[in-house]
Amino acid sequence: MLDKVRVKELYLKGYGACQISNILKCKPETVRKCIERNLKDFRNSHSANKIRNKEIDRITRYESKKYMSDATFIKKNRSIYKTTADGDLVVDTNIAPIITYDTPRRLANENSEKEINRKIIKSGYRKNELLY
Repeated sequence: MLDKVRVKELYLKGYGACQISNILKCKPETVRKCIERNLKDFRNSHSANKIRNKEIDRITRYESKKYMSDATFIKKNRSIYKTTADGDLVVDTNIAPIITYDTPRRLANENSEKEINRKIIKSGYRKNELLY
């Protein structure tokens, strides 16, 4: 049985149906129906809190990256990263299974063949009607 009071608390904090279902360990459709039937009047409050939470996350991410960029961080801490076939640097979960939220997960290689081809095609270099 779904706890409507708990659903209401989480909904008013700005959580979505899927997040509430994960917390309460039930199906997302059940939570959606409960919200549709019982919490229509609280939609504005829910939206305001959802936007507030997004802004807090965005500001926190900005503050954490303010002092050191992702590229600089990865260059200083190469030991927890491994290189993929494309040359991208990705966190090695065998070495660092748990990392903080502000640790960059990957750094794309800007000079890979795939990236260069994408940039050439996007620029329209040597574009004429005979080739296309």
